Amino acid sequence: MEITLVRHGKPDLKKSGSVSAAGMGEWVLAYDASRISGSPGSAANAACQNSNLIVSSPLPRATSSLETLGVKPDLILNELSEAPLPIFNVPTIKLSPSLWLILFRLLWLAGASSSSESCSDAKQRAKRVADRLTALADEHDRVLSMGHGIMNKLISKELERAGWEKVTDGKPGYWGTVRYCYKT
Repeated sequence: MEITLVRHGKPDLKKSGSVSAAGMGEWVLAYDASRISGSPGSAANAACQNSNLIVSSPLPRATSSLETLGVKPDLILNELSEAPLPIFNVPTIKLSPSLWLILFRLLWLAGASSSSESCSDAKQRAKRVADRLTALADEHDRVLSMGHGIMNKLISKELERAGWEKVTDGKPGYWGTVRYCYKT
């Protein structure tokens, strides 16, 4: 049995300058609605071709990544959506979206969640996804999951806890792939 986790391609977003913390809410909405640009890596393409079942997050950057690979998902799994970024009210400061992302994600990892899903809840969701992917791999043998950076990392940890062995660990970032095998 195999499970391959793939991170979506690079989102097609216009460069934005500095934004306020409150403006990050709109930026996240635009990011979540974005499709992707660019071509997939060879590892993502090969993983897609070698899969018997393709599962995807419902977010456009994941589904459009599969379109770019020339396939449609067999199953949309809402729980594969990215862990939401908490937005905190920080008055008067403007930073680039990438700096806000780092700051807010670090706060999230430290336990602050504002009104979004907590890190602890996201880890529980990742456990449910890992269990679901395991059941699907038991039925279909080779499963590809098109998802997102943080959730893929959390799912990876859960797969390893459940006895899955990482056999390939692709480059990090967009189109990054990691393949797991389970020896029965």
